[in-house]
Amino acid sequence: MRGLLAARLAATVPTVLGVIIVVFLVVHFIPGDPVIAMLGDSATAEQVEETRRLLGLDAPLPVQFARVIARYVRLDLGRSIITRRPVIGEIRSRFPHTLWLAAGAMLVSVAVGLPLGVLAATRRGSLVDLSSLVLSTAGIAAPVFWIGLLLSLLFATRLGWFPTIGAGRVGDLGSMLHALVLPSVTLGLSGIALIARMTRSCMLEVLREDYVRTARAKGATERAVVFRHALKNAAIPIVTIIGLNVGYLLGGAVLVETVFARPGLGKLLVDAILSRDYPVVQGVTLTVAISFVAVNLVTDLVYGWLDPRIQYQ
Repeated sequence: MRGLLAARLAATVPTVLGVIIVVFLVVHFIPGDPVIAMLGDSATAEQVEETRRLLGLDAPLPVQFARVIARYVRLDLGRSIITRRPVIGEIRSRFPHTLWLAAGAMLVSVAVGLPLGVLAATRRGSLVDLSSLVLSTAGIAAPVFWIGLLLSLLFATRLGWFPTIGAGRVGDLGSMLHALVLPSVTLGLSGIALIARMTRSCMLEVLREDYVRTARAKGATERAVVFRHALKNAAIPIVTIIGLNVGYLLGGAVLVETVFARPGLGKLLVDAILSRDYPVVQGVTLTVAISFVAVNLVTDLVYGWLDPRIQYQ
């Protein structure tokens, strides 16, 4: 297990470095000037050049990239060009909101998608199976922002059950959970579809195995056959899709947080892109990439726990 950890941690280095290079090049080649965005159109040419020099944006790109890498090695993500506050402080204050949203969406996805997939597999060809197929297709096809707008219009504006925007009152757990419901359902719907379809497919394959027929022949109850024998052996592909879904949730949070005006990493990233705030864009992207790599590492470790026959070399 220690060898696995070391190998996976070593593999994260080129992955993270690739993310840094791609993001650095993309943010520097998109149209727009962060200095003009910061100073406004009324700034003189001298003021623009002086500010560009102070921010280090007048240096060649290789020099700027080397400075970025040097900062990251010191665990320093730099300062925001617009607010001049440390990027790591901005991320630290926003990250809990995104984690809450991702956790809520994952809870919705697993709590609904897993039982739905099991039901569809054990009742193949029934109305439940057909309904699961329709809901899954709709959940995958519908854009997240469109679902968010519809839910907000119905449950927040029309019925008034949930707040339209915001993350609730700080320090009030009930208010924060209340404000989390609609964004979590919005972000979790596509996860429900993916997990339900994968669970159904894996369960159908496992339910045809000989050991399942043997368990039934020995008099095991259908509940024990499904949950003790079939679901456990079908779990590895399901865990894989759940792990991959976490990465999607972190990416999808950008749209959901924008729709519901939640002060998370997604909204911070959108605001930073619009204002060409390079250090914030790079810092947020790096944080999301590292989170995704960490989730994949945990997923690999769960494989060994679910199936001790798996050997890592």
